[in-house]
Order: sequence, then C-alpha cells, then structure tokens
Amino acid sequence: MKMLHIVCGKRFEDEIVALFKKLGIKGYTVISGVGGSGVTGTVSGANSSADHNANTNTLFMVALGYESTFLPEIVAALKELRAKHIQGHDDREIPLKVFLQPCEIII
Repeated sequence: MKMLHIVCGKRFEDEIVALFKKLGIKGYTVISGVGGSGVTGTVSGANSSADHNANTNTLFMVALGYESTFLPEIVAALKELRAKHIQGHDDREIPLKVFLQPCEIII
C-alpha cells in the first residue's frame, strides 16, 4: 500500500478533486488551511489573521491499495496539471508538490 500526499495552493483544490473523479479515486482526505514554508514562499495557516484562507495550502492524502496499479496514470495526470500551470507562470515554481510514501494500515 502507498500513501500519496499532495500539497497545493488553495486555488488547485477544485482541479485536483476533478482529477480524482476522472481517475476514479473515490477515497481521499482533504485538509484545508495548511500553512508552511518552501520554495514558493511562506503560507499562513487557517488560524492566522491573514486574509482568511486566501493564501493557504491544501493537503490531500490518498491511500492507494489496489489503486496503486494505476500510479503511473495518477502521476502522469498530476505532472500534466503541473505543466499546464507552470507554462502560464513563466516556468517558476508553483504551489504544487506530490509525495509518495509506503503506507501500512495498523488498525
């Protein structure tokens, strides 16, 4: 089993959910209002007094069991989404990162 983590700017939420629907991914967790700091800058969390959620990130967590056989298609779709947005962003980094880790259900 694998765990896919997608950290993205709030503006990408709808596109990622649409991508999940297109790929038939029905089970996932969404955590909105995530803050942090990285190559695209510092983002305030939902608890900050800054412009309520306008400048926050979203974390998607997707546990892939049998779906991991579709991992190449999932990764290709996410790369395509990233490429589409980088093209209109002067090839600079955008707030979209994807991580894959081993995952084991213990309860």
